[in-house]
Amino acid sequence: MNGRAPEDVLETVVREEWGRLTSLLLARFRRLDLVEDALGDAVEAAARRWPLDGAPDNPAGWLHTTAARRVLDRLRAEAMTHRKEPLLVVESERAAAGGVRADPGDLVEDDLLRLVLMCTHPALDPAAASALTLRLVLGVSTADIARLFLVPEPTMAARITRAKKKIVAAGIPFAVPSAEDLPERLDTVAQTAYLAFTAGYAPGSGPDVVRADLAGEAVRLVRVVLRLRPEEPVLVALLALMLLQHSRRDARADAAGSLVLLPDQDRARWHRDEIAEAVALCGSPALAGPVTMQAAAYALQARIALEHATAANAEETDWRRVVALYDALVGLTPTPSARLARAVAVAEDQGPRAGLAALEGLDDELPHSHRLPAVRAELLGRAGDVEAARAAYDLAVERCRNQAERDLLVRRREGLGRGG
Repeated sequence: MNGRAPEDVLETVVREEWGRLTSLLLARFRRLDLVEDALGDAVEAAARRWPLDGAPDNPAGWLHTTAARRVLDRLRAEAMTHRKEPLLVVESERAAAGGVRADPGDLVEDDLLRLVLMCTHPALDPAAASALTLRLVLGVSTADIARLFLVPEPTMAARITRAKKKIVAAGIPFAVPSAEDLPERLDTVAQTAYLAFTAGYAPGSGPDVVRADLAGEAVRLVRVVLRLRPEEPVLVALLALMLLQHSRRDARADAAGSLVLLPDQDRARWHRDEIAEAVALCGSPALAGPVTMQAAAYALQARIALEHATAANAEETDWRRVVALYDALVGLTPTPSARLARAVAVAEDQGPRAGLAALEGLDDELPHSHRLPAVRAELLGRAGDVEAARAAYDLAVERCRNQAERDLLVRRREGLGRGG
């Protein structure tokens, strides 16, 4: 196939077509357990046969046909075990012969969107939904998902299995909800994707400054769903936000792997193509009209990130504008993380004492966060209160579980009183 090695063809088709193949098979057979196993068997068969026979002209079609045969074989075996022909086999074979689509009356005739919405149903735990979506929609292996979320593979396998069982037990449909319910469900899709992105962009534990592979998979998920629903404000706003944050990935660590804060980053290493795409998304007509609260929050965060991305250097950042955007964000969703970020912006605009005042009331809401005492330590140091800053750094180091951040906090503490 186009002179490419069969192994490369297989890797590409699994990466690009896994979700579509899963959704097509699920629409036909309605058995999530059989579909995933059969598709995995088909990929294993391709890995054995294609290097010998050559990749087929239609590799996705080959995998679909092979997986469908596997499912039918399993259904017939089940029928023999129970001494009866299950209606599902008959219906599936009739559908294959007549080209019948499932649920033709649904709002959106797209099986991939059905799959995404099923994986991100509100009945599922958000973390489990993120893992299940990466597995079924993007085809990321369980081993890789476990690595991305920093848990053992058996733990992640059990988490995904529980999510699949919950889909069956709760009767979560393979369908698109009504026009009234769809925006809320797409908000859940966005939250699920952003959870995976945040796990990559701001690792809570482990040695890495950023896990760009996980963040990149989350970006890919949003792109997939946005292609299906290109005018959805929550998806447009979220992709803009993700791209702006993701564009800085190569500058977040130095050659030694140490964390580099935003003001010190080499902006020449930022991905300008992604920033340009985000600028266009922020100006999309989809964000001009009424939007959900979640879409509005993502849009405000994207515009905050855009202020940093478009400033020539840290000194030219319009901090007054950033504070105004944070005021709007906190007014919309007064989360502790938004209030913490606003305090940092206030300090940059009005000085460290104003920033410290903006931190008041957050200790009870962020009792285990290392970032709150880290921000307080930085501002106390700027205000000249070295001993209080040192104590705050000690608390931040004690709470921090990410090695790169911990190392930076130790260096900042050691630099107190020396102009560091």
